[in-house]
Amino acid sequence: MGAARKIDVYGAKGGSEKPKTPTEAPDSLRSVAIAKMLIAVGEGEFDGAPTAKDIFLDNTPLQDPQGNMNFPNVKWEWRSGAVDQSYIQGIPSVENETTISTELRSGTPWVRAITNTQLSAVRVRFAWPALQSVDSGGNINGYTIGYKVELTTDGGTYQEVLNEAVSGKTTSLYERTRRINLPRATTGWLLRITRLTANQNNNKISDTMQIAGFTEVIDAKIRYPNTALLYIEFSAEQFRSIPAVTIECDGRKWQVPSNYDTRSRTYTGIWDGTFKEAWTDNPVWHTYGITTNDRFGLGRRIKPWMVDKWELYRISQYCDQLVPDGKGGQEPRFICNLNLQSKADAWSLLRDISAIYRGMTYWAQGQVFTLADMPRATDFDFAYTRANVIDGKFTYSSASERTRYTRALISYDNPGNNFDTDVTAVTDAKLQRRYGDNPLEISAIACTRESEAQRRGKWALLTNSKDRAVTFKVGLDGRIPLPGYVIPIADELLAGRPVGGRISAVNGKVITLDRDTQAKPGDRLILNLPDGKCEGRTVQLVSGRQVTVTVAYSVPPERELVWALDADDLAIPLYRVVSVARPEPGVFEISAVQYDPSKFDHIDTGARLEERPISVVPITVVPAPASVDITSNYSVDQGLAISTMNISWPAVAGAVAYDVEWRKDSGNWIKLQRTGATSVDVTGTYSGAYLARVRSVSAFEISSIWKSSNLTNLEGKIGLPPAVAFLTTTSELFGIGLKVGFPPGAEDTQRTEFWYGQANDLASATKLTDLTYPQADYSMQALKAGAQFFFWARLVDRTGNIGPFYPDGNGVMGMASADAAPVLDLIAGQVGRTELGQDINDEIDKIPGLQAQIDALDGLSAYDPESVYLEGDLVVVGKRIYQATQLVPVDTSPPNAAYWVDVGQVLVTANGLARQVEINTTSITELDGVVMAAASSLQALQAAYRDDTGEGDLADALQGYNASASFAQEVKTRASQNAAMVQRQTELTAEVGEVSGSVSELESVVVTDREATSQAIQQVRAEIGETSAAVQVVSEAQADTDGKFKTMYSVKMQVNADGQLVAAGFGLGIEQDEEGVLQSQFLVSADRFAIVSTLAGGQVFTPFTVQDGQVFMRSAFIQDASIGVAKLTQSIQSENYVPGRLGLMINFVTGEFELNSTVGVGGRQTINNRGGKVYDENDKKRFQWGDLEA
Repeated sequence: MGAARKIDVYGAKGGSEKPKTPTEAPDSLRSVAIAKMLIAVGEGEFDGAPTAKDIFLDNTPLQDPQGNMNFPNVKWEWRSGAVDQSYIQGIPSVENETTISTELRSGTPWVRAITNTQLSAVRVRFAWPALQSVDSGGNINGYTIGYKVELTTDGGTYQEVLNEAVSGKTTSLYERTRRINLPRATTGWLLRITRLTANQNNNKISDTMQIAGFTEVIDAKIRYPNTALLYIEFSAEQFRSIPAVTIECDGRKWQVPSNYDTRSRTYTGIWDGTFKEAWTDNPVWHTYGITTNDRFGLGRRIKPWMVDKWELYRISQYCDQLVPDGKGGQEPRFICNLNLQSKADAWSLLRDISAIYRGMTYWAQGQVFTLADMPRATDFDFAYTRANVIDGKFTYSSASERTRYTRALISYDNPGNNFDTDVTAVTDAKLQRRYGDNPLEISAIACTRESEAQRRGKWALLTNSKDRAVTFKVGLDGRIPLPGYVIPIADELLAGRPVGGRISAVNGKVITLDRDTQAKPGDRLILNLPDGKCEGRTVQLVSGRQVTVTVAYSVPPERELVWALDADDLAIPLYRVVSVARPEPGVFEISAVQYDPSKFDHIDTGARLEERPISVVPITVVPAPASVDITSNYSVDQGLAISTMNISWPAVAGAVAYDVEWRKDSGNWIKLQRTGATSVDVTGTYSGAYLARVRSVSAFEISSIWKSSNLTNLEGKIGLPPAVAFLTTTSELFGIGLKVGFPPGAEDTQRTEFWYGQANDLASATKLTDLTYPQADYSMQALKAGAQFFFWARLVDRTGNIGPFYPDGNGVMGMASADAAPVLDLIAGQVGRTELGQDINDEIDKIPGLQAQIDALDGLSAYDPESVYLEGDLVVVGKRIYQATQLVPVDTSPPNAAYWVDVGQVLVTANGLARQVEINTTSITELDGVVMAAASSLQALQAAYRDDTGEGDLADALQGYNASASFAQEVKTRASQNAAMVQRQTELTAEVGEVSGSVSELESVVVTDREATSQAIQQVRAEIGETSAAVQVVSEAQADTDGKFKTMYSVKMQVNADGQLVAAGFGLGIEQDEEGVLQSQFLVSADRFAIVSTLAGGQVFTPFTVQDGQVFMRSAFIQDASIGVAKLTQSIQSENYVPGRLGLMINFVTGEFELNSTVGVGGRQTINNRGGKVYDENDKKRFQWGDLEA
């Protein structure tokens, strides 16, 4: 190689070009959507009109207090809800928009089903959050997306109704709406929206497309009478979504007293009972409106005259009284600002509104009563003492400590916080110190003031703390107090001294009481007056039992009326009636709770509560009696000497009752009934050592320790009761009869005890029953046939002494009858009386079929334009059948939809007829105040053939056809307040000449408020002339509220040929007998009943057969058998019988008896007609008698 050659390389600059700056096209798409909203503010006519300051969008008013508009270009209109108000021009249609916010992608069309066939159109709102594209040079331009809308009607094919594209650029949300008109439809439409331009799915193109909203449109100019309306219209530029629209305004007008100024809350003059329409926030008149308004309230059931409006008037004045608001001002006590937005139970709503003014609403004596817990014009309504209460018994109770609330948390709607819910608290320091912190949460309905919420909480805490409840029973005067009434209860056991009773005499203002009292001038004497009212008068003078009052009563009192004494040092407690029940005829049970009339000032102004004493009984442990003595005395009653023990003790201060117990000879303590006296008698005592003890009981159920007497020997009846004279038993059907005899000296017997046992052992016997003396017969029932027991009896005298058993040792054996004949007769009679037994034995009656409905179709005639047709009449026009839906005048031919409905078709030729009919009916009727709703459906198919080649007449029915087939099905439903029924009947019939067959099914369910019955009947029939064959299956279940139940399943069949009826069947059932005991049974009715099995080789084998009243068994194993008469044809032998070695055998053919014994060393014996032989254990004959040569 040679040397490298040097090469010179030269370069030169080729020049340069300045890069291009990317550009962005301006936005060419801009939303111009207008939101139009029509809001139903409320029902009824509202008072006044709101201003722009009272209308809020997302809690911001349209106009601020200075008059500046917060939202420009907002239009609104108001309609107060008058009957004759005009429609709002901005709303020519009824629209309902639903927010969708679903992305529309190219591969997935958006489909919407529309079922409301009343719609005129739908409007779809499309949205593009951004629409732009970036080219390779970085330039930002617009973009185009194509889409189409298709519509299918009543399940048909899709038809394109819109095909367009959006083209342009936007960096913010762009929306457009398109209206899609809907053609007439029967079932509805399917709307499908398809994106035609594919999604690019890269960051250079923003092409997201959304279905933002969907609006249903009904074209109509509607005034909406009796509905207050707010129409508002604004541009979508100001909101990213539909804002929440709220309004603050006066509500609807209510019926208020004609003398009532609702704004100033004043009442002028005396109210005459008439009403006027005006706005009010007084909750009482809201109660009256809801009760009597027949458009949205209870007015269809409750009329104004059924409401106690005078009491409402008094309560409304209490609501309007001004009370301190806690901020130095005054405010009405109760107001109601309620926006009811959904349907509510009427009584629940009335209860909630009544709670605003501490009231209650209830129905009684054909009238609606409303009462409030507020100061009363009269202190009380009717007085009760131990003198007019059954048994003089008041039962007191109180709530659990867990429900003693000490702090209330009250939720209310705060107008300063856009009416959102706030919580305020009220605390009772005294209750918290005693019970701790136990909060009560209260939702103050319709409350928009914190001060009122606190008053509600104070009332709840204070009322809950006064929780003493009382229950008692009275006579017919229990009809006087109604729930809410205030009643004074003068219970001297609680008070600790006499405070109530009955009047002995009346002389003007001088009332003579029936007992001594501590009445003094200045006390108040409360009387129940003859007119059912209760009044109190101040005592002026007291002279013994005569009490003179300062002012005469409004109605002169009468003797035997109830009085109660209210004193400064011992007040009569007041109770408010909660409920009045009627547990039995002529008796009323009243439940009431403690009532404190001084609480109202404490709630409103914080005034101090004053509690008056209601008892002078010291709350301490009462001492025991100082001593207890036992004495005895004797008397003669109907010739019997009776010894009586007397237990006595001195009275104890502070005790209202005493518990007494005694025992004899270290026996068990016997407790006597609690008494208020200081001695008790025990009659019929026996000689022995007696000990008694007594303890004191205070009015507060506080008991002292026991005080015992000295052990005292009393001479009474000597000895125990004698034994019974005899005890015999008799056999009865499924029972054993017992009879005892009473010996002399048993005249003071109280009862007879029967004991029994399966074993002849008195120690293991069980007590059977007690018979009151002198009853001597008893029947032990419900036993098995042949059941055997052993019995003993003994006497117990009136003092409780128990005599010896008879017999003393082995018991008297008794056995239930084992005779099978009467048992079978009894069972047969019982079976015959059951519904299942009657059903199996009855003949099969054809189910009342639908032939009558089908026959009604046979006489169809062509429409006559000169005839008048009644509702339900059928006519034929062409090949169609029409039914009249109402009274049809002349010359009103089908298919006029106002009068006729198409129910089927008919085709008739000379040789054949085919007919199809479907009739549906509905009705709602009212009879004697009971509303009945019913609906039915009849479907029928018919086909017939005849040989006649002449012209057939449609009116000729099927009488001329010699072959026919039909199918019919009818469904009926019916419902009323207390009953409901559904029934379905299906029938298949075919007939050729005299040969016919049918298959019928009847299913029904009948339910009332007391019972339910479900039944299914299936029937198959075949007939040729007078011969018929039928099979019927019946299933039935029944239950009622009285605890009666029944089930039945039966299968029966019959053949009637040549005048002879042959039937067979079986049934399963559960029924109650006369005593209400459930009994299940399985019955079979057949000339022959057999159990059949097949042996190897196909041979038929019958191990058990009943034929002509006789039972045949091939082989049987019976553990325990009772047999009246047995006819044996071969032999009887024991299970272990081995000839000449083991067991026993009697041969009825040869007359031979063989006995092989294993007792002792063994051996055997044989007996026949010639004598007997005895063998030892070695089989060697040891003895022979009779014919010694045999």
